[in-house]
Amino acid sequence: MINIQPRTRQEREALRDKDRIEKSRIDLRVGFEARGLGVGTLIHQAPPQSTLYVPENERFDKDFAVADKKQREHEVWQREKIIERKRLEGLDRETRKWDYQEKVETKDQVKLMSHTQQLTQGKRNSNGLAYNPITLKYDNSEQGNQLRQFDDKAKVRQFVRAHNLDTRGNTCFNILTGEQRGGVDQIVPNHLRSNYQQRLREADEQQNIKHYAIQQQLLNQYE
Repeated sequence: MINIQPRTRQEREALRDKDRIEKSRIDLRVGFEARGLGVGTLIHQAPPQSTLYVPENERFDKDFAVADKKQREHEVWQREKIIERKRLEGLDRETRKWDYQEKVETKDQVKLMSHTQQLTQGKRNSNGLAYNPITLKYDNSEQGNQLRQFDDKAKVRQFVRAHNLDTRGNTCFNILTGEQRGGVDQIVPNHLRSNYQQRLREADEQQNIKHYAIQQQLLNQYE
């Protein structure tokens, strides 16, 4: 059973009133500014963004000089707060910049110190290698020993190549005098002789392995 209170005659006439219909439609608009608010509503219930709005704690203030002073002090405080915030941000930015520059400077100093103590190219009035071109001697350091070993290996390879060229291009005796030739073995220094002989043995072993493989291929072909 539907139990609805019937409208009165005044209510039914109000629904047909054109002015009330338009006011109700204006009040139902989406935008707050487009709504038709009465003057009493604007005065007694003014929104905070309106110029008619007054906070409850300021409604009964009578001394406008004190209120104006408070307003100016509040504005000054806000400006000082903004300036202080910017000052702290600039101070923090400068601190981080100088900390980074100090780290870079410290890193460069450590790098320069390591080059000066361990490497030769970081020292003044010295060449880029651990070798003295005037005295023709290696430096008494780890870099000097490494350079000496590298040069000795290059010299050994040079003597081995000279030996291979000599054995393939010359005979074991002098064709003019008929005397026996010593070959490259006579000019090899004593401190390089062991490495030189070791490289010759390794070369002979590789040559024997190569010849053995060729012989096996030939035998397999004939079989």
